[in-house]
Amino acid sequence: MAATATKVGELENLLVLLSADVSQVTPRPESVTALERLLTLLLQLEGTYATSEKAVEALYSTFGNWNAVRVARRFEVVQALKVKRVALAEERAVLAQVYLRRVFGLQNHMEIDWLYDATSERRDKFLDSLEMAPLHTASVLDLDAMEVPGVPLCKDIKRFFARLGLVKTNPKEVDVREYLDPVTEGQAMFSNFITLRMLAALGCDPKHPEGRRAKLFQMIWKKRKTKKLAELAELVREIGLPLSTDLKEASQGSAKNVAKKATKKKVAKKKVAKKKVAKKKVAKKKS
Repeated sequence: MAATATKVGELENLLVLLSADVSQVTPRPESVTALERLLTLLLQLEGTYATSEKAVEALYSTFGNWNAVRVARRFEVVQALKVKRVALAEERAVLAQVYLRRVFGLQNHMEIDWLYDATSERRDKFLDSLEMAPLHTASVLDLDAMEVPGVPLCKDIKRFFARLGLVKTNPKEVDVREYLDPVTEGQAMFSNFITLRMLAALGCDPKHPEGRRAKLFQMIWKKRKTKKLAELAELVREIGLPLSTDLKEASQGSAKNVAKKATKKKVAKKKVAKKKVAKKKVAKKKS
């Protein structure tokens, strides 16, 4: 039990450290449709959920319905976002219209609340067909559709804990929940669950258990106690996860140090070159 508690604590600390802005999603209000929920996740980019909520509200309040946004001229959508001072208005306008048009093109309408009652296979097929759903979409929809206590358990999560060596391959649900439930309780439920699912999706590919990302996954876990955050940031960036604030700062600090070292080397080389020139001049005068 003590060993399990230790590993749970280490996992929780790692998930908090890896938790980027995109994982700070809030529970879905009942008035928000699945179409709007997915659009909000899409418009996050790598920013905050609050900013993308502002963008969605700006579009709906301006046009009155999503079909009007879909068929509007691009500059009108951009202007609607700029009026509300939404950052990256042009990029978000493009994404919003492409998304709405793809949803409509797939089913000739834009009502997708059926996603909450769909099987994971049908839902994943729809998200794949969109070809633009963000990595954290499936985990958010899982939480939105949750009806009983305890976050949903899927193959990715089982594989996640098995790859860490915390449970057996093809483990029982009770064994997985011994680690999963404590790190997804209370206010940390959304951020930790989303981060865990994204890491599992990137590092636990069943088809490539010995691939580069699988190795990066193991290296990230081994760095769970590290104080060298710049090194961890490089691993996280390479595996494909968005960087948390702490890791961004560490990465930027590391980049600055590299730049300083490079500048020092250049200065040192120039000094050496000047000394050589000076020596040659002295040698010429003597001759």
